[in-house]
Amino acid sequence: MRESKERSADASAVVPEERTGLMPQCHIVTGYGTTTVGGMSAHMAMLADGLADGSQEVHIWQPESTEIGSRSAAVEIHKNLGRLSFGDFRRTSRALNSFPQPRRLLVYWVPHAYGYKSMNVPFCFWIWMRSVWHKDRVELMVQECFHSFHEGGWKQDAAALVHRVMVMMLLRAAHHVWIALPVYESMLRPFTLGRKVSFSWLPVPSNVAVVDDPAAVAKIRGQLAPSGFLIGHFGTFGSIISELLAGLLPAILHALDVSLVLLGTGGEKFRERLVRQNPDLADRIHATGYMTDAALSSYLSACDVMVQPYPDGITARRGSALAPLAHGRPIVTNVSPQTESLWRETGAVVLAELTPTAFLEAARHLRQDPSERDRVGAAARETYQRYFAPSHMIETIANHN
Repeated sequence: MRESKERSADASAVVPEERTGLMPQCHIVTGYGTTTVGGMSAHMAMLADGLADGSQEVHIWQPESTEIGSRSAAVEIHKNLGRLSFGDFRRTSRALNSFPQPRRLLVYWVPHAYGYKSMNVPFCFWIWMRSVWHKDRVELMVQECFHSFHEGGWKQDAAALVHRVMVMMLLRAAHHVWIALPVYESMLRPFTLGRKVSFSWLPVPSNVAVVDDPAAVAKIRGQLAPSGFLIGHFGTFGSIISELLAGLLPAILHALDVSLVLLGTGGEKFRERLVRQNPDLADRIHATGYMTDAALSSYLSACDVMVQPYPDGITARRGSALAPLAHGRPIVTNVSPQTESLWRETGAVVLAELTPTAFLEAARHLRQDPSERDRVGAAARETYQRYFAPSHMIETIANHN
């Protein structure tokens, strides 16, 4: 991929004379860099590259501590946001003002992305002033709203209160709000304080690209699945989901002649736990640890069924579900009040109660019925392309007025 243009904090305050504003411009504001590990950065990079490939002039405004990665040559990266202080905001404003109006600002919103223990009120005030004083068209891209109350100590409650003040400022500035989950609209709308603000759901794509490598897939299956059937789980194996998996996976492995592969960072440690508790299953439980995206894609394609339980149910923000969905893998998962209706309507996943018996029966059915596996896998791939593909996100943003 071609390298993007990086401008120093001082140089980016000067705009070349040939920039006339005839080409559509998009200014992306973020607290993360384009190569920071995480789904939000990957999402932002996909969007920036896609808009640039569609003949838009794209600028990313980010802190100085972030790294510059290889991006489209049409994506220009500015580190004017420095340490996200008042002085950095003034400097960034001077640089932005040298671009022709109207200026479109896409502001990625995750409270903790902007430092100051997730309470950078001056940043939100600055965005508001960009809208009021400089007449920038501000569009929020809300990946996370705010902390909840009563889920921690008084410090988290204090942060939750400040987050809501910050959101009120941002919503006063916003011309439009893009939300990663439909439920976010009901959470955010009270903080518009009666102001008319439009909301649109913009599903987040998977950051694991599908790699077509049949030879690699066949090799993986030959190594890990002598029974001919491979179940997988993809995630980071945090404590809450690990507890769920510890109750679900042994029941499946004891009842069915299948193998299991744990994909993602933390899988090796979790495998040790499963084997310690179920030594008879040691030969059928495998873990990969961290992998490159290309290798991960092959492992996902090698799985016959994915087991993906979530304490709050599957949602469109679950990257660990979107990756196997993009690969057309049948997924056994569960729902919650936050789960979008599309998961039921499309048949893209197999929904089960969050119990060992229910997950076992769902896995058993898929194990015994190849045609059902094919149907669910095809529905998964079709649903991903319809709702979550990067092209859908890019076209929606590019064509929005």
